[in-house]
Amino acid sequence: MKKLQKLGPKNYSNLNEIEKNPKVLVLVLCSRNYLSFLSSKVQKKIWKEHLKDFQIIHFIGQKYRDQRELDYVGDKDSEYLVVDTNDDYYNIAKKTFLALDNINSNYEYDFVFRTNTSSYINFKNLKEFVKKDFQSLDYSGSILEAVEGDTIASGAGIFLSKKNVELILQNSDYFDESLPDDVAISRVLKKFNIVPKDLNRINLKSVPSPKIVFNTSDFHYRCRLDPNYHRLLEPSLMRYLAKATKKIGFTTHFHYFVLKLIFAISNIKLLNKLLQKYYSFKFYGEIFMGSKLMYSNKKT
Repeated sequence: MKKLQKLGPKNYSNLNEIEKNPKVLVLVLCSRNYLSFLSSKVQKKIWKEHLKDFQIIHFIGQKYRDQRELDYVGDKDSEYLVVDTNDDYYNIAKKTFLALDNINSNYEYDFVFRTNTSSYINFKNLKEFVKKDFQSLDYSGSILEAVEGDTIASGAGIFLSKKNVELILQNSDYFDESLPDDVAISRVLKKFNIVPKDLNRINLKSVPSPKIVFNTSDFHYRCRLDPNYHRLLEPSLMRYLAKATKKIGFTTHFHYFVLKLIFAISNIKLLNKLLQKYYSFKFYGEIFMGSKLMYSNKKT
């Protein structure tokens, strides 16, 4: 029978210091496919200015083995934390577990915010948020009911205290790598009667006005646009949000109207089909007409 590995009573080593300056490490789940690579490049560029206040780490798995999707990271491995497992959807739980293990051994932090490449973070608001009630960040996120029946903090953005990260790592026998990582995390913590606290998240399905973006106190935007719009528009949406969070002016409003126009045009039936063909080609390196392969740029 498996034995649970309990940690000692909750004891933040220096409550005053954590309260004044909580160390938050933002851990971003990525993959080697086209969209994730594109989005991670945009995130790194627009978040670079916040590295003085936050540690931001994008992580991926090893290079694809017998994978249909093309590898867009390639030789840029050094720009990511690379964990020792295959980089596909079915390995997300293992990828996250290994990434948590790595940062727990190699970085100083009080809390981890595990997010992904379809998220935009307003770091100014995040900084204010974590100072308000840092102990509520023990295990929290946007709560939902998973298809597996569990109540979880959504994997788009999960806060974990260092204590809870260590609890997960020390109870690896209970971490089910066959599940999505957010479900696997919830099941381990539930064994210790730790349940998620709900945090607000803005779920975008279109382009919000500059006024709404600038005036909100929320820090987490989920930018996953399907099925309303094509997901290739997500990096452009994140670029716009980065501008709109700083100021409202002519340039921001112009950016807003141009992006709204692009979104509308992208949903014209013919253009949408062409966009999907392009998207599929960038993912898999192949062009099909019906079931017939017309072109492939894959090496044989």
